[in-house]
Amino acid sequence: MLLEAQDLHAGYGEMEILHGVSMTLDEGELVTIIGPNGAGKSTLVKAMFGLIRVSGGRILFRGTDITARPPRELVIMGLGYVPQTNNTFPTLTILENLEMGAITRRISPLPLPWVRRGDARSRARMMNDGQIRKRAIETIKMFPNLEPKLREPAGALSGGEQQMVALAKSMMLDPEILLIDEPSAGLAPKLVDAVFSKIVEINERGTGIVIIEQNAKKALAIADRGYVLETGRNRFTGTGEGLLHNADVGRLYLGGAA
Repeated sequence: MLLEAQDLHAGYGEMEILHGVSMTLDEGELVTIIGPNGAGKSTLVKAMFGLIRVSGGRILFRGTDITARPPRELVIMGLGYVPQTNNTFPTLTILENLEMGAITRRISPLPLPWVRRGDARSRARMMNDGQIRKRAIETIKMFPNLEPKLREPAGALSGGEQQMVALAKSMMLDPEILLIDEPSAGLAPKLVDAVFSKIVEINERGTGIVIIEQNAKKALAIADRGYVLETGRNRFTGTGEGLLHNADVGRLYLGGAA
């Protein structure tokens, strides 16, 4: 098992949003989380990435409990996260954005507090400035439409291109798992297709992906498995195709009969 959330309870302050949500991600899988607004989808990925406090249950990465670890440690371990908004540095160029994506693995003359003593695997993944630049040039080849614009500021790009920069930035760390929150939000249909195509390509290269998405039909169509959340609880679980053609899921969450 690559990633597992077990009976997860989490929320904001005194308000609990997740009331015992469970999910798994196997090697190489693409798993989609869907559900109505307020179901707890984004809260789930934020909890798994250490961005909010978990009050109950646990999160396992390759069998290791990572529930209490902060995001900077999770990044070193091999988890990546692409938030829905504010996922690029608009005044920096595409190249600089990619380089910033590797900042947590930049070799520093000072001890890095998030690299645990004796953690040889984490230390082996550290990079110097030259290696970071080389990695950026290699990574951008996955996004050929961005290559000619490498020196342009990210803020000058279209919404779809900015989402591509966010994905490219997350791939700088060659993550084993990528958590992606609402990648199609605010994009035109043609750009949505391009972003989803790139997500599938990243998955086919071996990265396990958990995607939170309001465009439920499109997300389930590319998923190996899916989870439907409602009011912070698991409602339906199944293969992407199975959920896409489930009459109850179609009626309640997909805008009509499946």
